[in-house]
Amino acid sequence: MSCHKKLTALTARVLVRSRVPALVLFTALALFTALAVSGSTLADTSHAPGAVRIQGHWSPHPLTAAFVMPGETLDFEAASPSPGATVTYPAGILIRNSLSAWSWTAPEGPGHYDLILRDPHIAGETRIRVFVLVPYDGRDWLNGYRIGAYARRPLDGKAAYRVPRGLVEVTPENENLLVSPHFRLGEFLCKQTADYPKYLALQTPLLLELETLHAEVNRDPNRPAHLHVMSGYRTPHYNRAIGNTTTYSRHLYGDAADVFVDTDGDQWMDDLTGDGQVDAADAGVLFKLMDGRETGFAKGGLGVYGPKSHRGPFIHVDTRGSHARWADARGRYWLNSYERSRVADEE
Repeated sequence: MSCHKKLTALTARVLVRSRVPALVLFTALALFTALAVSGSTLADTSHAPGAVRIQGHWSPHPLTAAFVMPGETLDFEAASPSPGATVTYPAGILIRNSLSAWSWTAPEGPGHYDLILRDPHIAGETRIRVFVLVPYDGRDWLNGYRIGAYARRPLDGKAAYRVPRGLVEVTPENENLLVSPHFRLGEFLCKQTADYPKYLALQTPLLLELETLHAEVNRDPNRPAHLHVMSGYRTPHYNRAIGNTTTYSRHLYGDAADVFVDTDGDQWMDDLTGDGQVDAADAGVLFKLMDGRETGFAKGGLGVYGPKSHRGPFIHVDTRGSHARWADARGRYWLNSYERSRVADEE
């Protein structure tokens, strides 16, 4: 018998022999059960009030974007709602499955729809900004916007490398919408020249990781830092046009971004090490923050890139679902030194 079951059984015997009223008995049993269980249940309930789980990913933020196909159902859960918690929504169908869980079925029309969770016992509101995608079948063009050709066969058969089923339609009216507290939709647009509407792929886990990194670089309230997205989504057409031979770049699938700290707005990495130079070591500061020991970022890709004549250093972040680490020629020396120091620390 597990420790949890033994504890529950023992508690029941003690309370029954003491002739405790049934209501108190059941309340006590529930409390002991909550304290005894381990794993995901305890982890889920330990999230701060206002946190929500969207498509399996917990977000502590007051605003988080999600992405669904027309008519698709989005499941979400609140961490600690009261019976008085409500969700407002502009369209679609909403069903409350339990005290803490809801299902929202998207309308057939693409666009963005805000689901707003309010709880009388929690200050503020939690907003899930759902983007209903425009269906995409892999064709070269979508409504006059050049996409190019995706690889038809997923890399190693992995679902993460399937052709996106749909894309976010971006217009002048929605490109400045927040998709998380510190990032806007337009920051992830492909850099290819084109008229509106434009299209992109974007995934919630990437936004959550970028918010984590933003929080890490802003730990000192006296030294605010701006995290700049240098490159987000890339169409296969653009990816080839810039000479990238990586057919399966994560940028094509909406879960990758190249970022650097640019607080002074000069479009160049800031001197994070304070040594008077801007080089791969500054990108390394961000790399170390995301490498897993501080943030738990184990199942994702991280790359270090040193400076070139036309740009400064940066890191690549993606949420591919598997561990990957690399560097370009200018960042390799720093990465090798970092890996050696980690091995030495562990010995």
